[in-house]
Amino acid sequence: MELRATAVLAELNQRGGYLLSLVCTEQGLLIASAGDLERSEVAAGLTSLLNDIALRAMRDFSVDEVDEMTILSGTSGRFIVRALAQGFTPRIFLVIHAPHRATWRRLSTAAARKLTRIIRPLLDIAL
Repeated sequence: MELRATAVLAELNQRGGYLLSLVCTEQGLLIASAGDLERSEVAAGLTSLLNDIALRAMRDFSVDEVDEMTILSGTSGRFIVRALAQGFTPRIFLVIHAPHRATWRRLSTAAARKLTRIIRPLLDIAL
């Protein structure tokens, strides 16, 4: 499973010119990554914090679902955090570190679909 997910992430990085991509849980547990492992672990931890913000937004502002959050920096680019398929428990996220002007929506949507198919059996069994 990890090898298949990593292959999807590596292809995503190559096609989009991304610096890093990963899949992690809402607790910041790294499932798979393509790119620098140390930065992947930091990004997974950051994703855990963003998940807390999303949950508060849903609770406090009656938001139905937060499926994407982006942190933008003029110097280091953009961190995009997208929830994979709804209904996963724990929540699973695709995280991309993209250059400032890179596009991501179309490529990340296709990758999210592939990753959901790969990861769903793991959630049914292990988590």
